[in-house]
Amino acid sequence: MKEVDYTQFLTDEDKIGIYFKKRRGKIVRFIIQYFSLTNGRWRSIIRIDTCHDYPHIHTYHLQKKESIVRLNGDNNRLFTDYKESVIKNFRKIKENFTFSK
Repeated sequence: MKEVDYTQFLTDEDKIGIYFKKRRGKIVRFIIQYFSLTNGRWRSIIRIDTCHDYPHIHTYHLQKKESIVRLNGDNNRLFTDYKESVIKNFRKIKENFTFSK
């Protein structure tokens, strides 16, 4: 089984943590977690993972409780699509974290 774990900096104040485990060429477990340096500390902004044996998104907010949404689909496709989406849209995701009421 192949495991990959790394951090990619998007800016000096934004980074994405990537982890996945593959078995026979298919992703069986993954974590995509976007962090931002906010008010002097690293905060989780969004996390897409399979840590409870099913894919789901944790969306965090500065002023309100996190939300969790279950995802349907193939882990390979979900991992690829959400990783690309977070990297492409991290500024908007951060704005929603900061300004959500």
